Amino acid sequence: MKASDFNEPFDEIKSCRTCLSKELVIILDLGLHPLANSLLRNASEPETLVPLILIRCESCTTIQLSVNVNPELMFQNYLWVTGTTNTARSHCSNLAELIIQKSAGGKVRVLEIGSNDGTLLEALVEKGAAEVIGVDPASNLQPNHLKGPVKLVEGFFSKDLAAEILHTLGQVDVIVARNVLSHVPNLNNVMHGIDELVCEKGIVVIEFHDASKILTELHYESIYHEHTFYHSIRSIQAALDQIGFKIFDITLSPISGGSNVIYASRESKEISPSLQNALKAEESKGVYSEEAWENFARLSRENIDHLRKIFEIEKDSKWIAFGASARSSTLLNSVGQTAKYLSKIADNNPLKHNKFSPGLKLPIVDPKEAIDSSVEKIFICAFNFEHEIIELLKTELNWHGEVVLPLPMKIRRYEI
Repeated sequence: MKASDFNEPFDEIKSCRTCLSKELVIILDLGLHPLANSLLRNASEPETLVPLILIRCESCTTIQLSVNVNPELMFQNYLWVTGTTNTARSHCSNLAELIIQKSAGGKVRVLEIGSNDGTLLEALVEKGAAEVIGVDPASNLQPNHLKGPVKLVEGFFSKDLAAEILHTLGQVDVIVARNVLSHVPNLNNVMHGIDELVCEKGIVVIEFHDASKILTELHYESIYHEHTFYHSIRSIQAALDQIGFKIFDITLSPISGGSNVIYASRESKEISPSLQNALKAEESKGVYSEEAWENFARLSRENIDHLRKIFEIEKDSKWIAFGASARSSTLLNSVGQTAKYLSKIADNNPLKHNKFSPGLKLPIVDPKEAIDSSVEKIFICAFNFEHEIIELLKTELNWHGEVVLPLPMKIRRYEI
């Protein structure tokens, strides 16, 4: 689905994106939300508000959003940067090594869909890849600083773009899609583009937020308009079935508070014990159960109500938030106007400084500027980077006070 397919900012879907069934039920309706990564240059800037509704297909159990948003509104001037945190940089280095090991090894050619600022591309070059190709629509993030055998392609990955790349650059040994296949409305089109570009004995590496983590740890803040899908291992395999690939292994990722990385090939390979265990765990945790998702919705609403009460009762304290991510946008806008008792949001990404958060329009500032001894409480929106943020607060900023974390599972508070 291309930007040219849209007459309006968004379209409501009428059937499941995976199996085309019309048996769709609402799981969680979070109301109208701004686009989560569309930061504002000034507080008076107008915003697009779009329904944020999580639905479930009763036929194939796929969890997805009720709307498709015009991708140009979300991705062409993107401000989420992979290399902002130590956690992400370390993960990319480890993942690059695994990719080299699980492919043919040696001098492989690797293409990354959604290459962002090039953090993984750089790691792959360091680990010995013969050539890396990065594909990304965000012109402002093109990593032109990268050295070595790096080629960059600007655009939304699709079957048509894959054909262009095939013509100019040829096939590759590995295609990597990190937290990208949750973003695409037309998954079938992207999968066929992957099929064209991967050589016969090549592999596909897909990272995605673990649906069982979303379900059991209450990651409702991971619901935002960029995330069209909330994939399980089963739904990723269903997408791969279209092009004759089978998952043969899985590893874990710390990204998004808990993600899976699957490895798939056309060749028949022995399924690893890790994959067997992950599939059993997914089923036992209720990922395919409507009742489990209804319970998730109930607990999410309770968490939001609890946060509203905390901010209202403690409104006279000097609060700030930490982490101006897309997930924090869903979290804060779900809480609503009581979250305005947070005076600002600290964030490590300099591209976000001096801008305003979507919806609530809180100013986003450098942590060194935002956090001093007058701040009494810090609301850590980016709870998945808790340890890294706490270390920064204690050692680099020498800050002492109360931190409040909304998730996972429940609200936690402690002094540092």
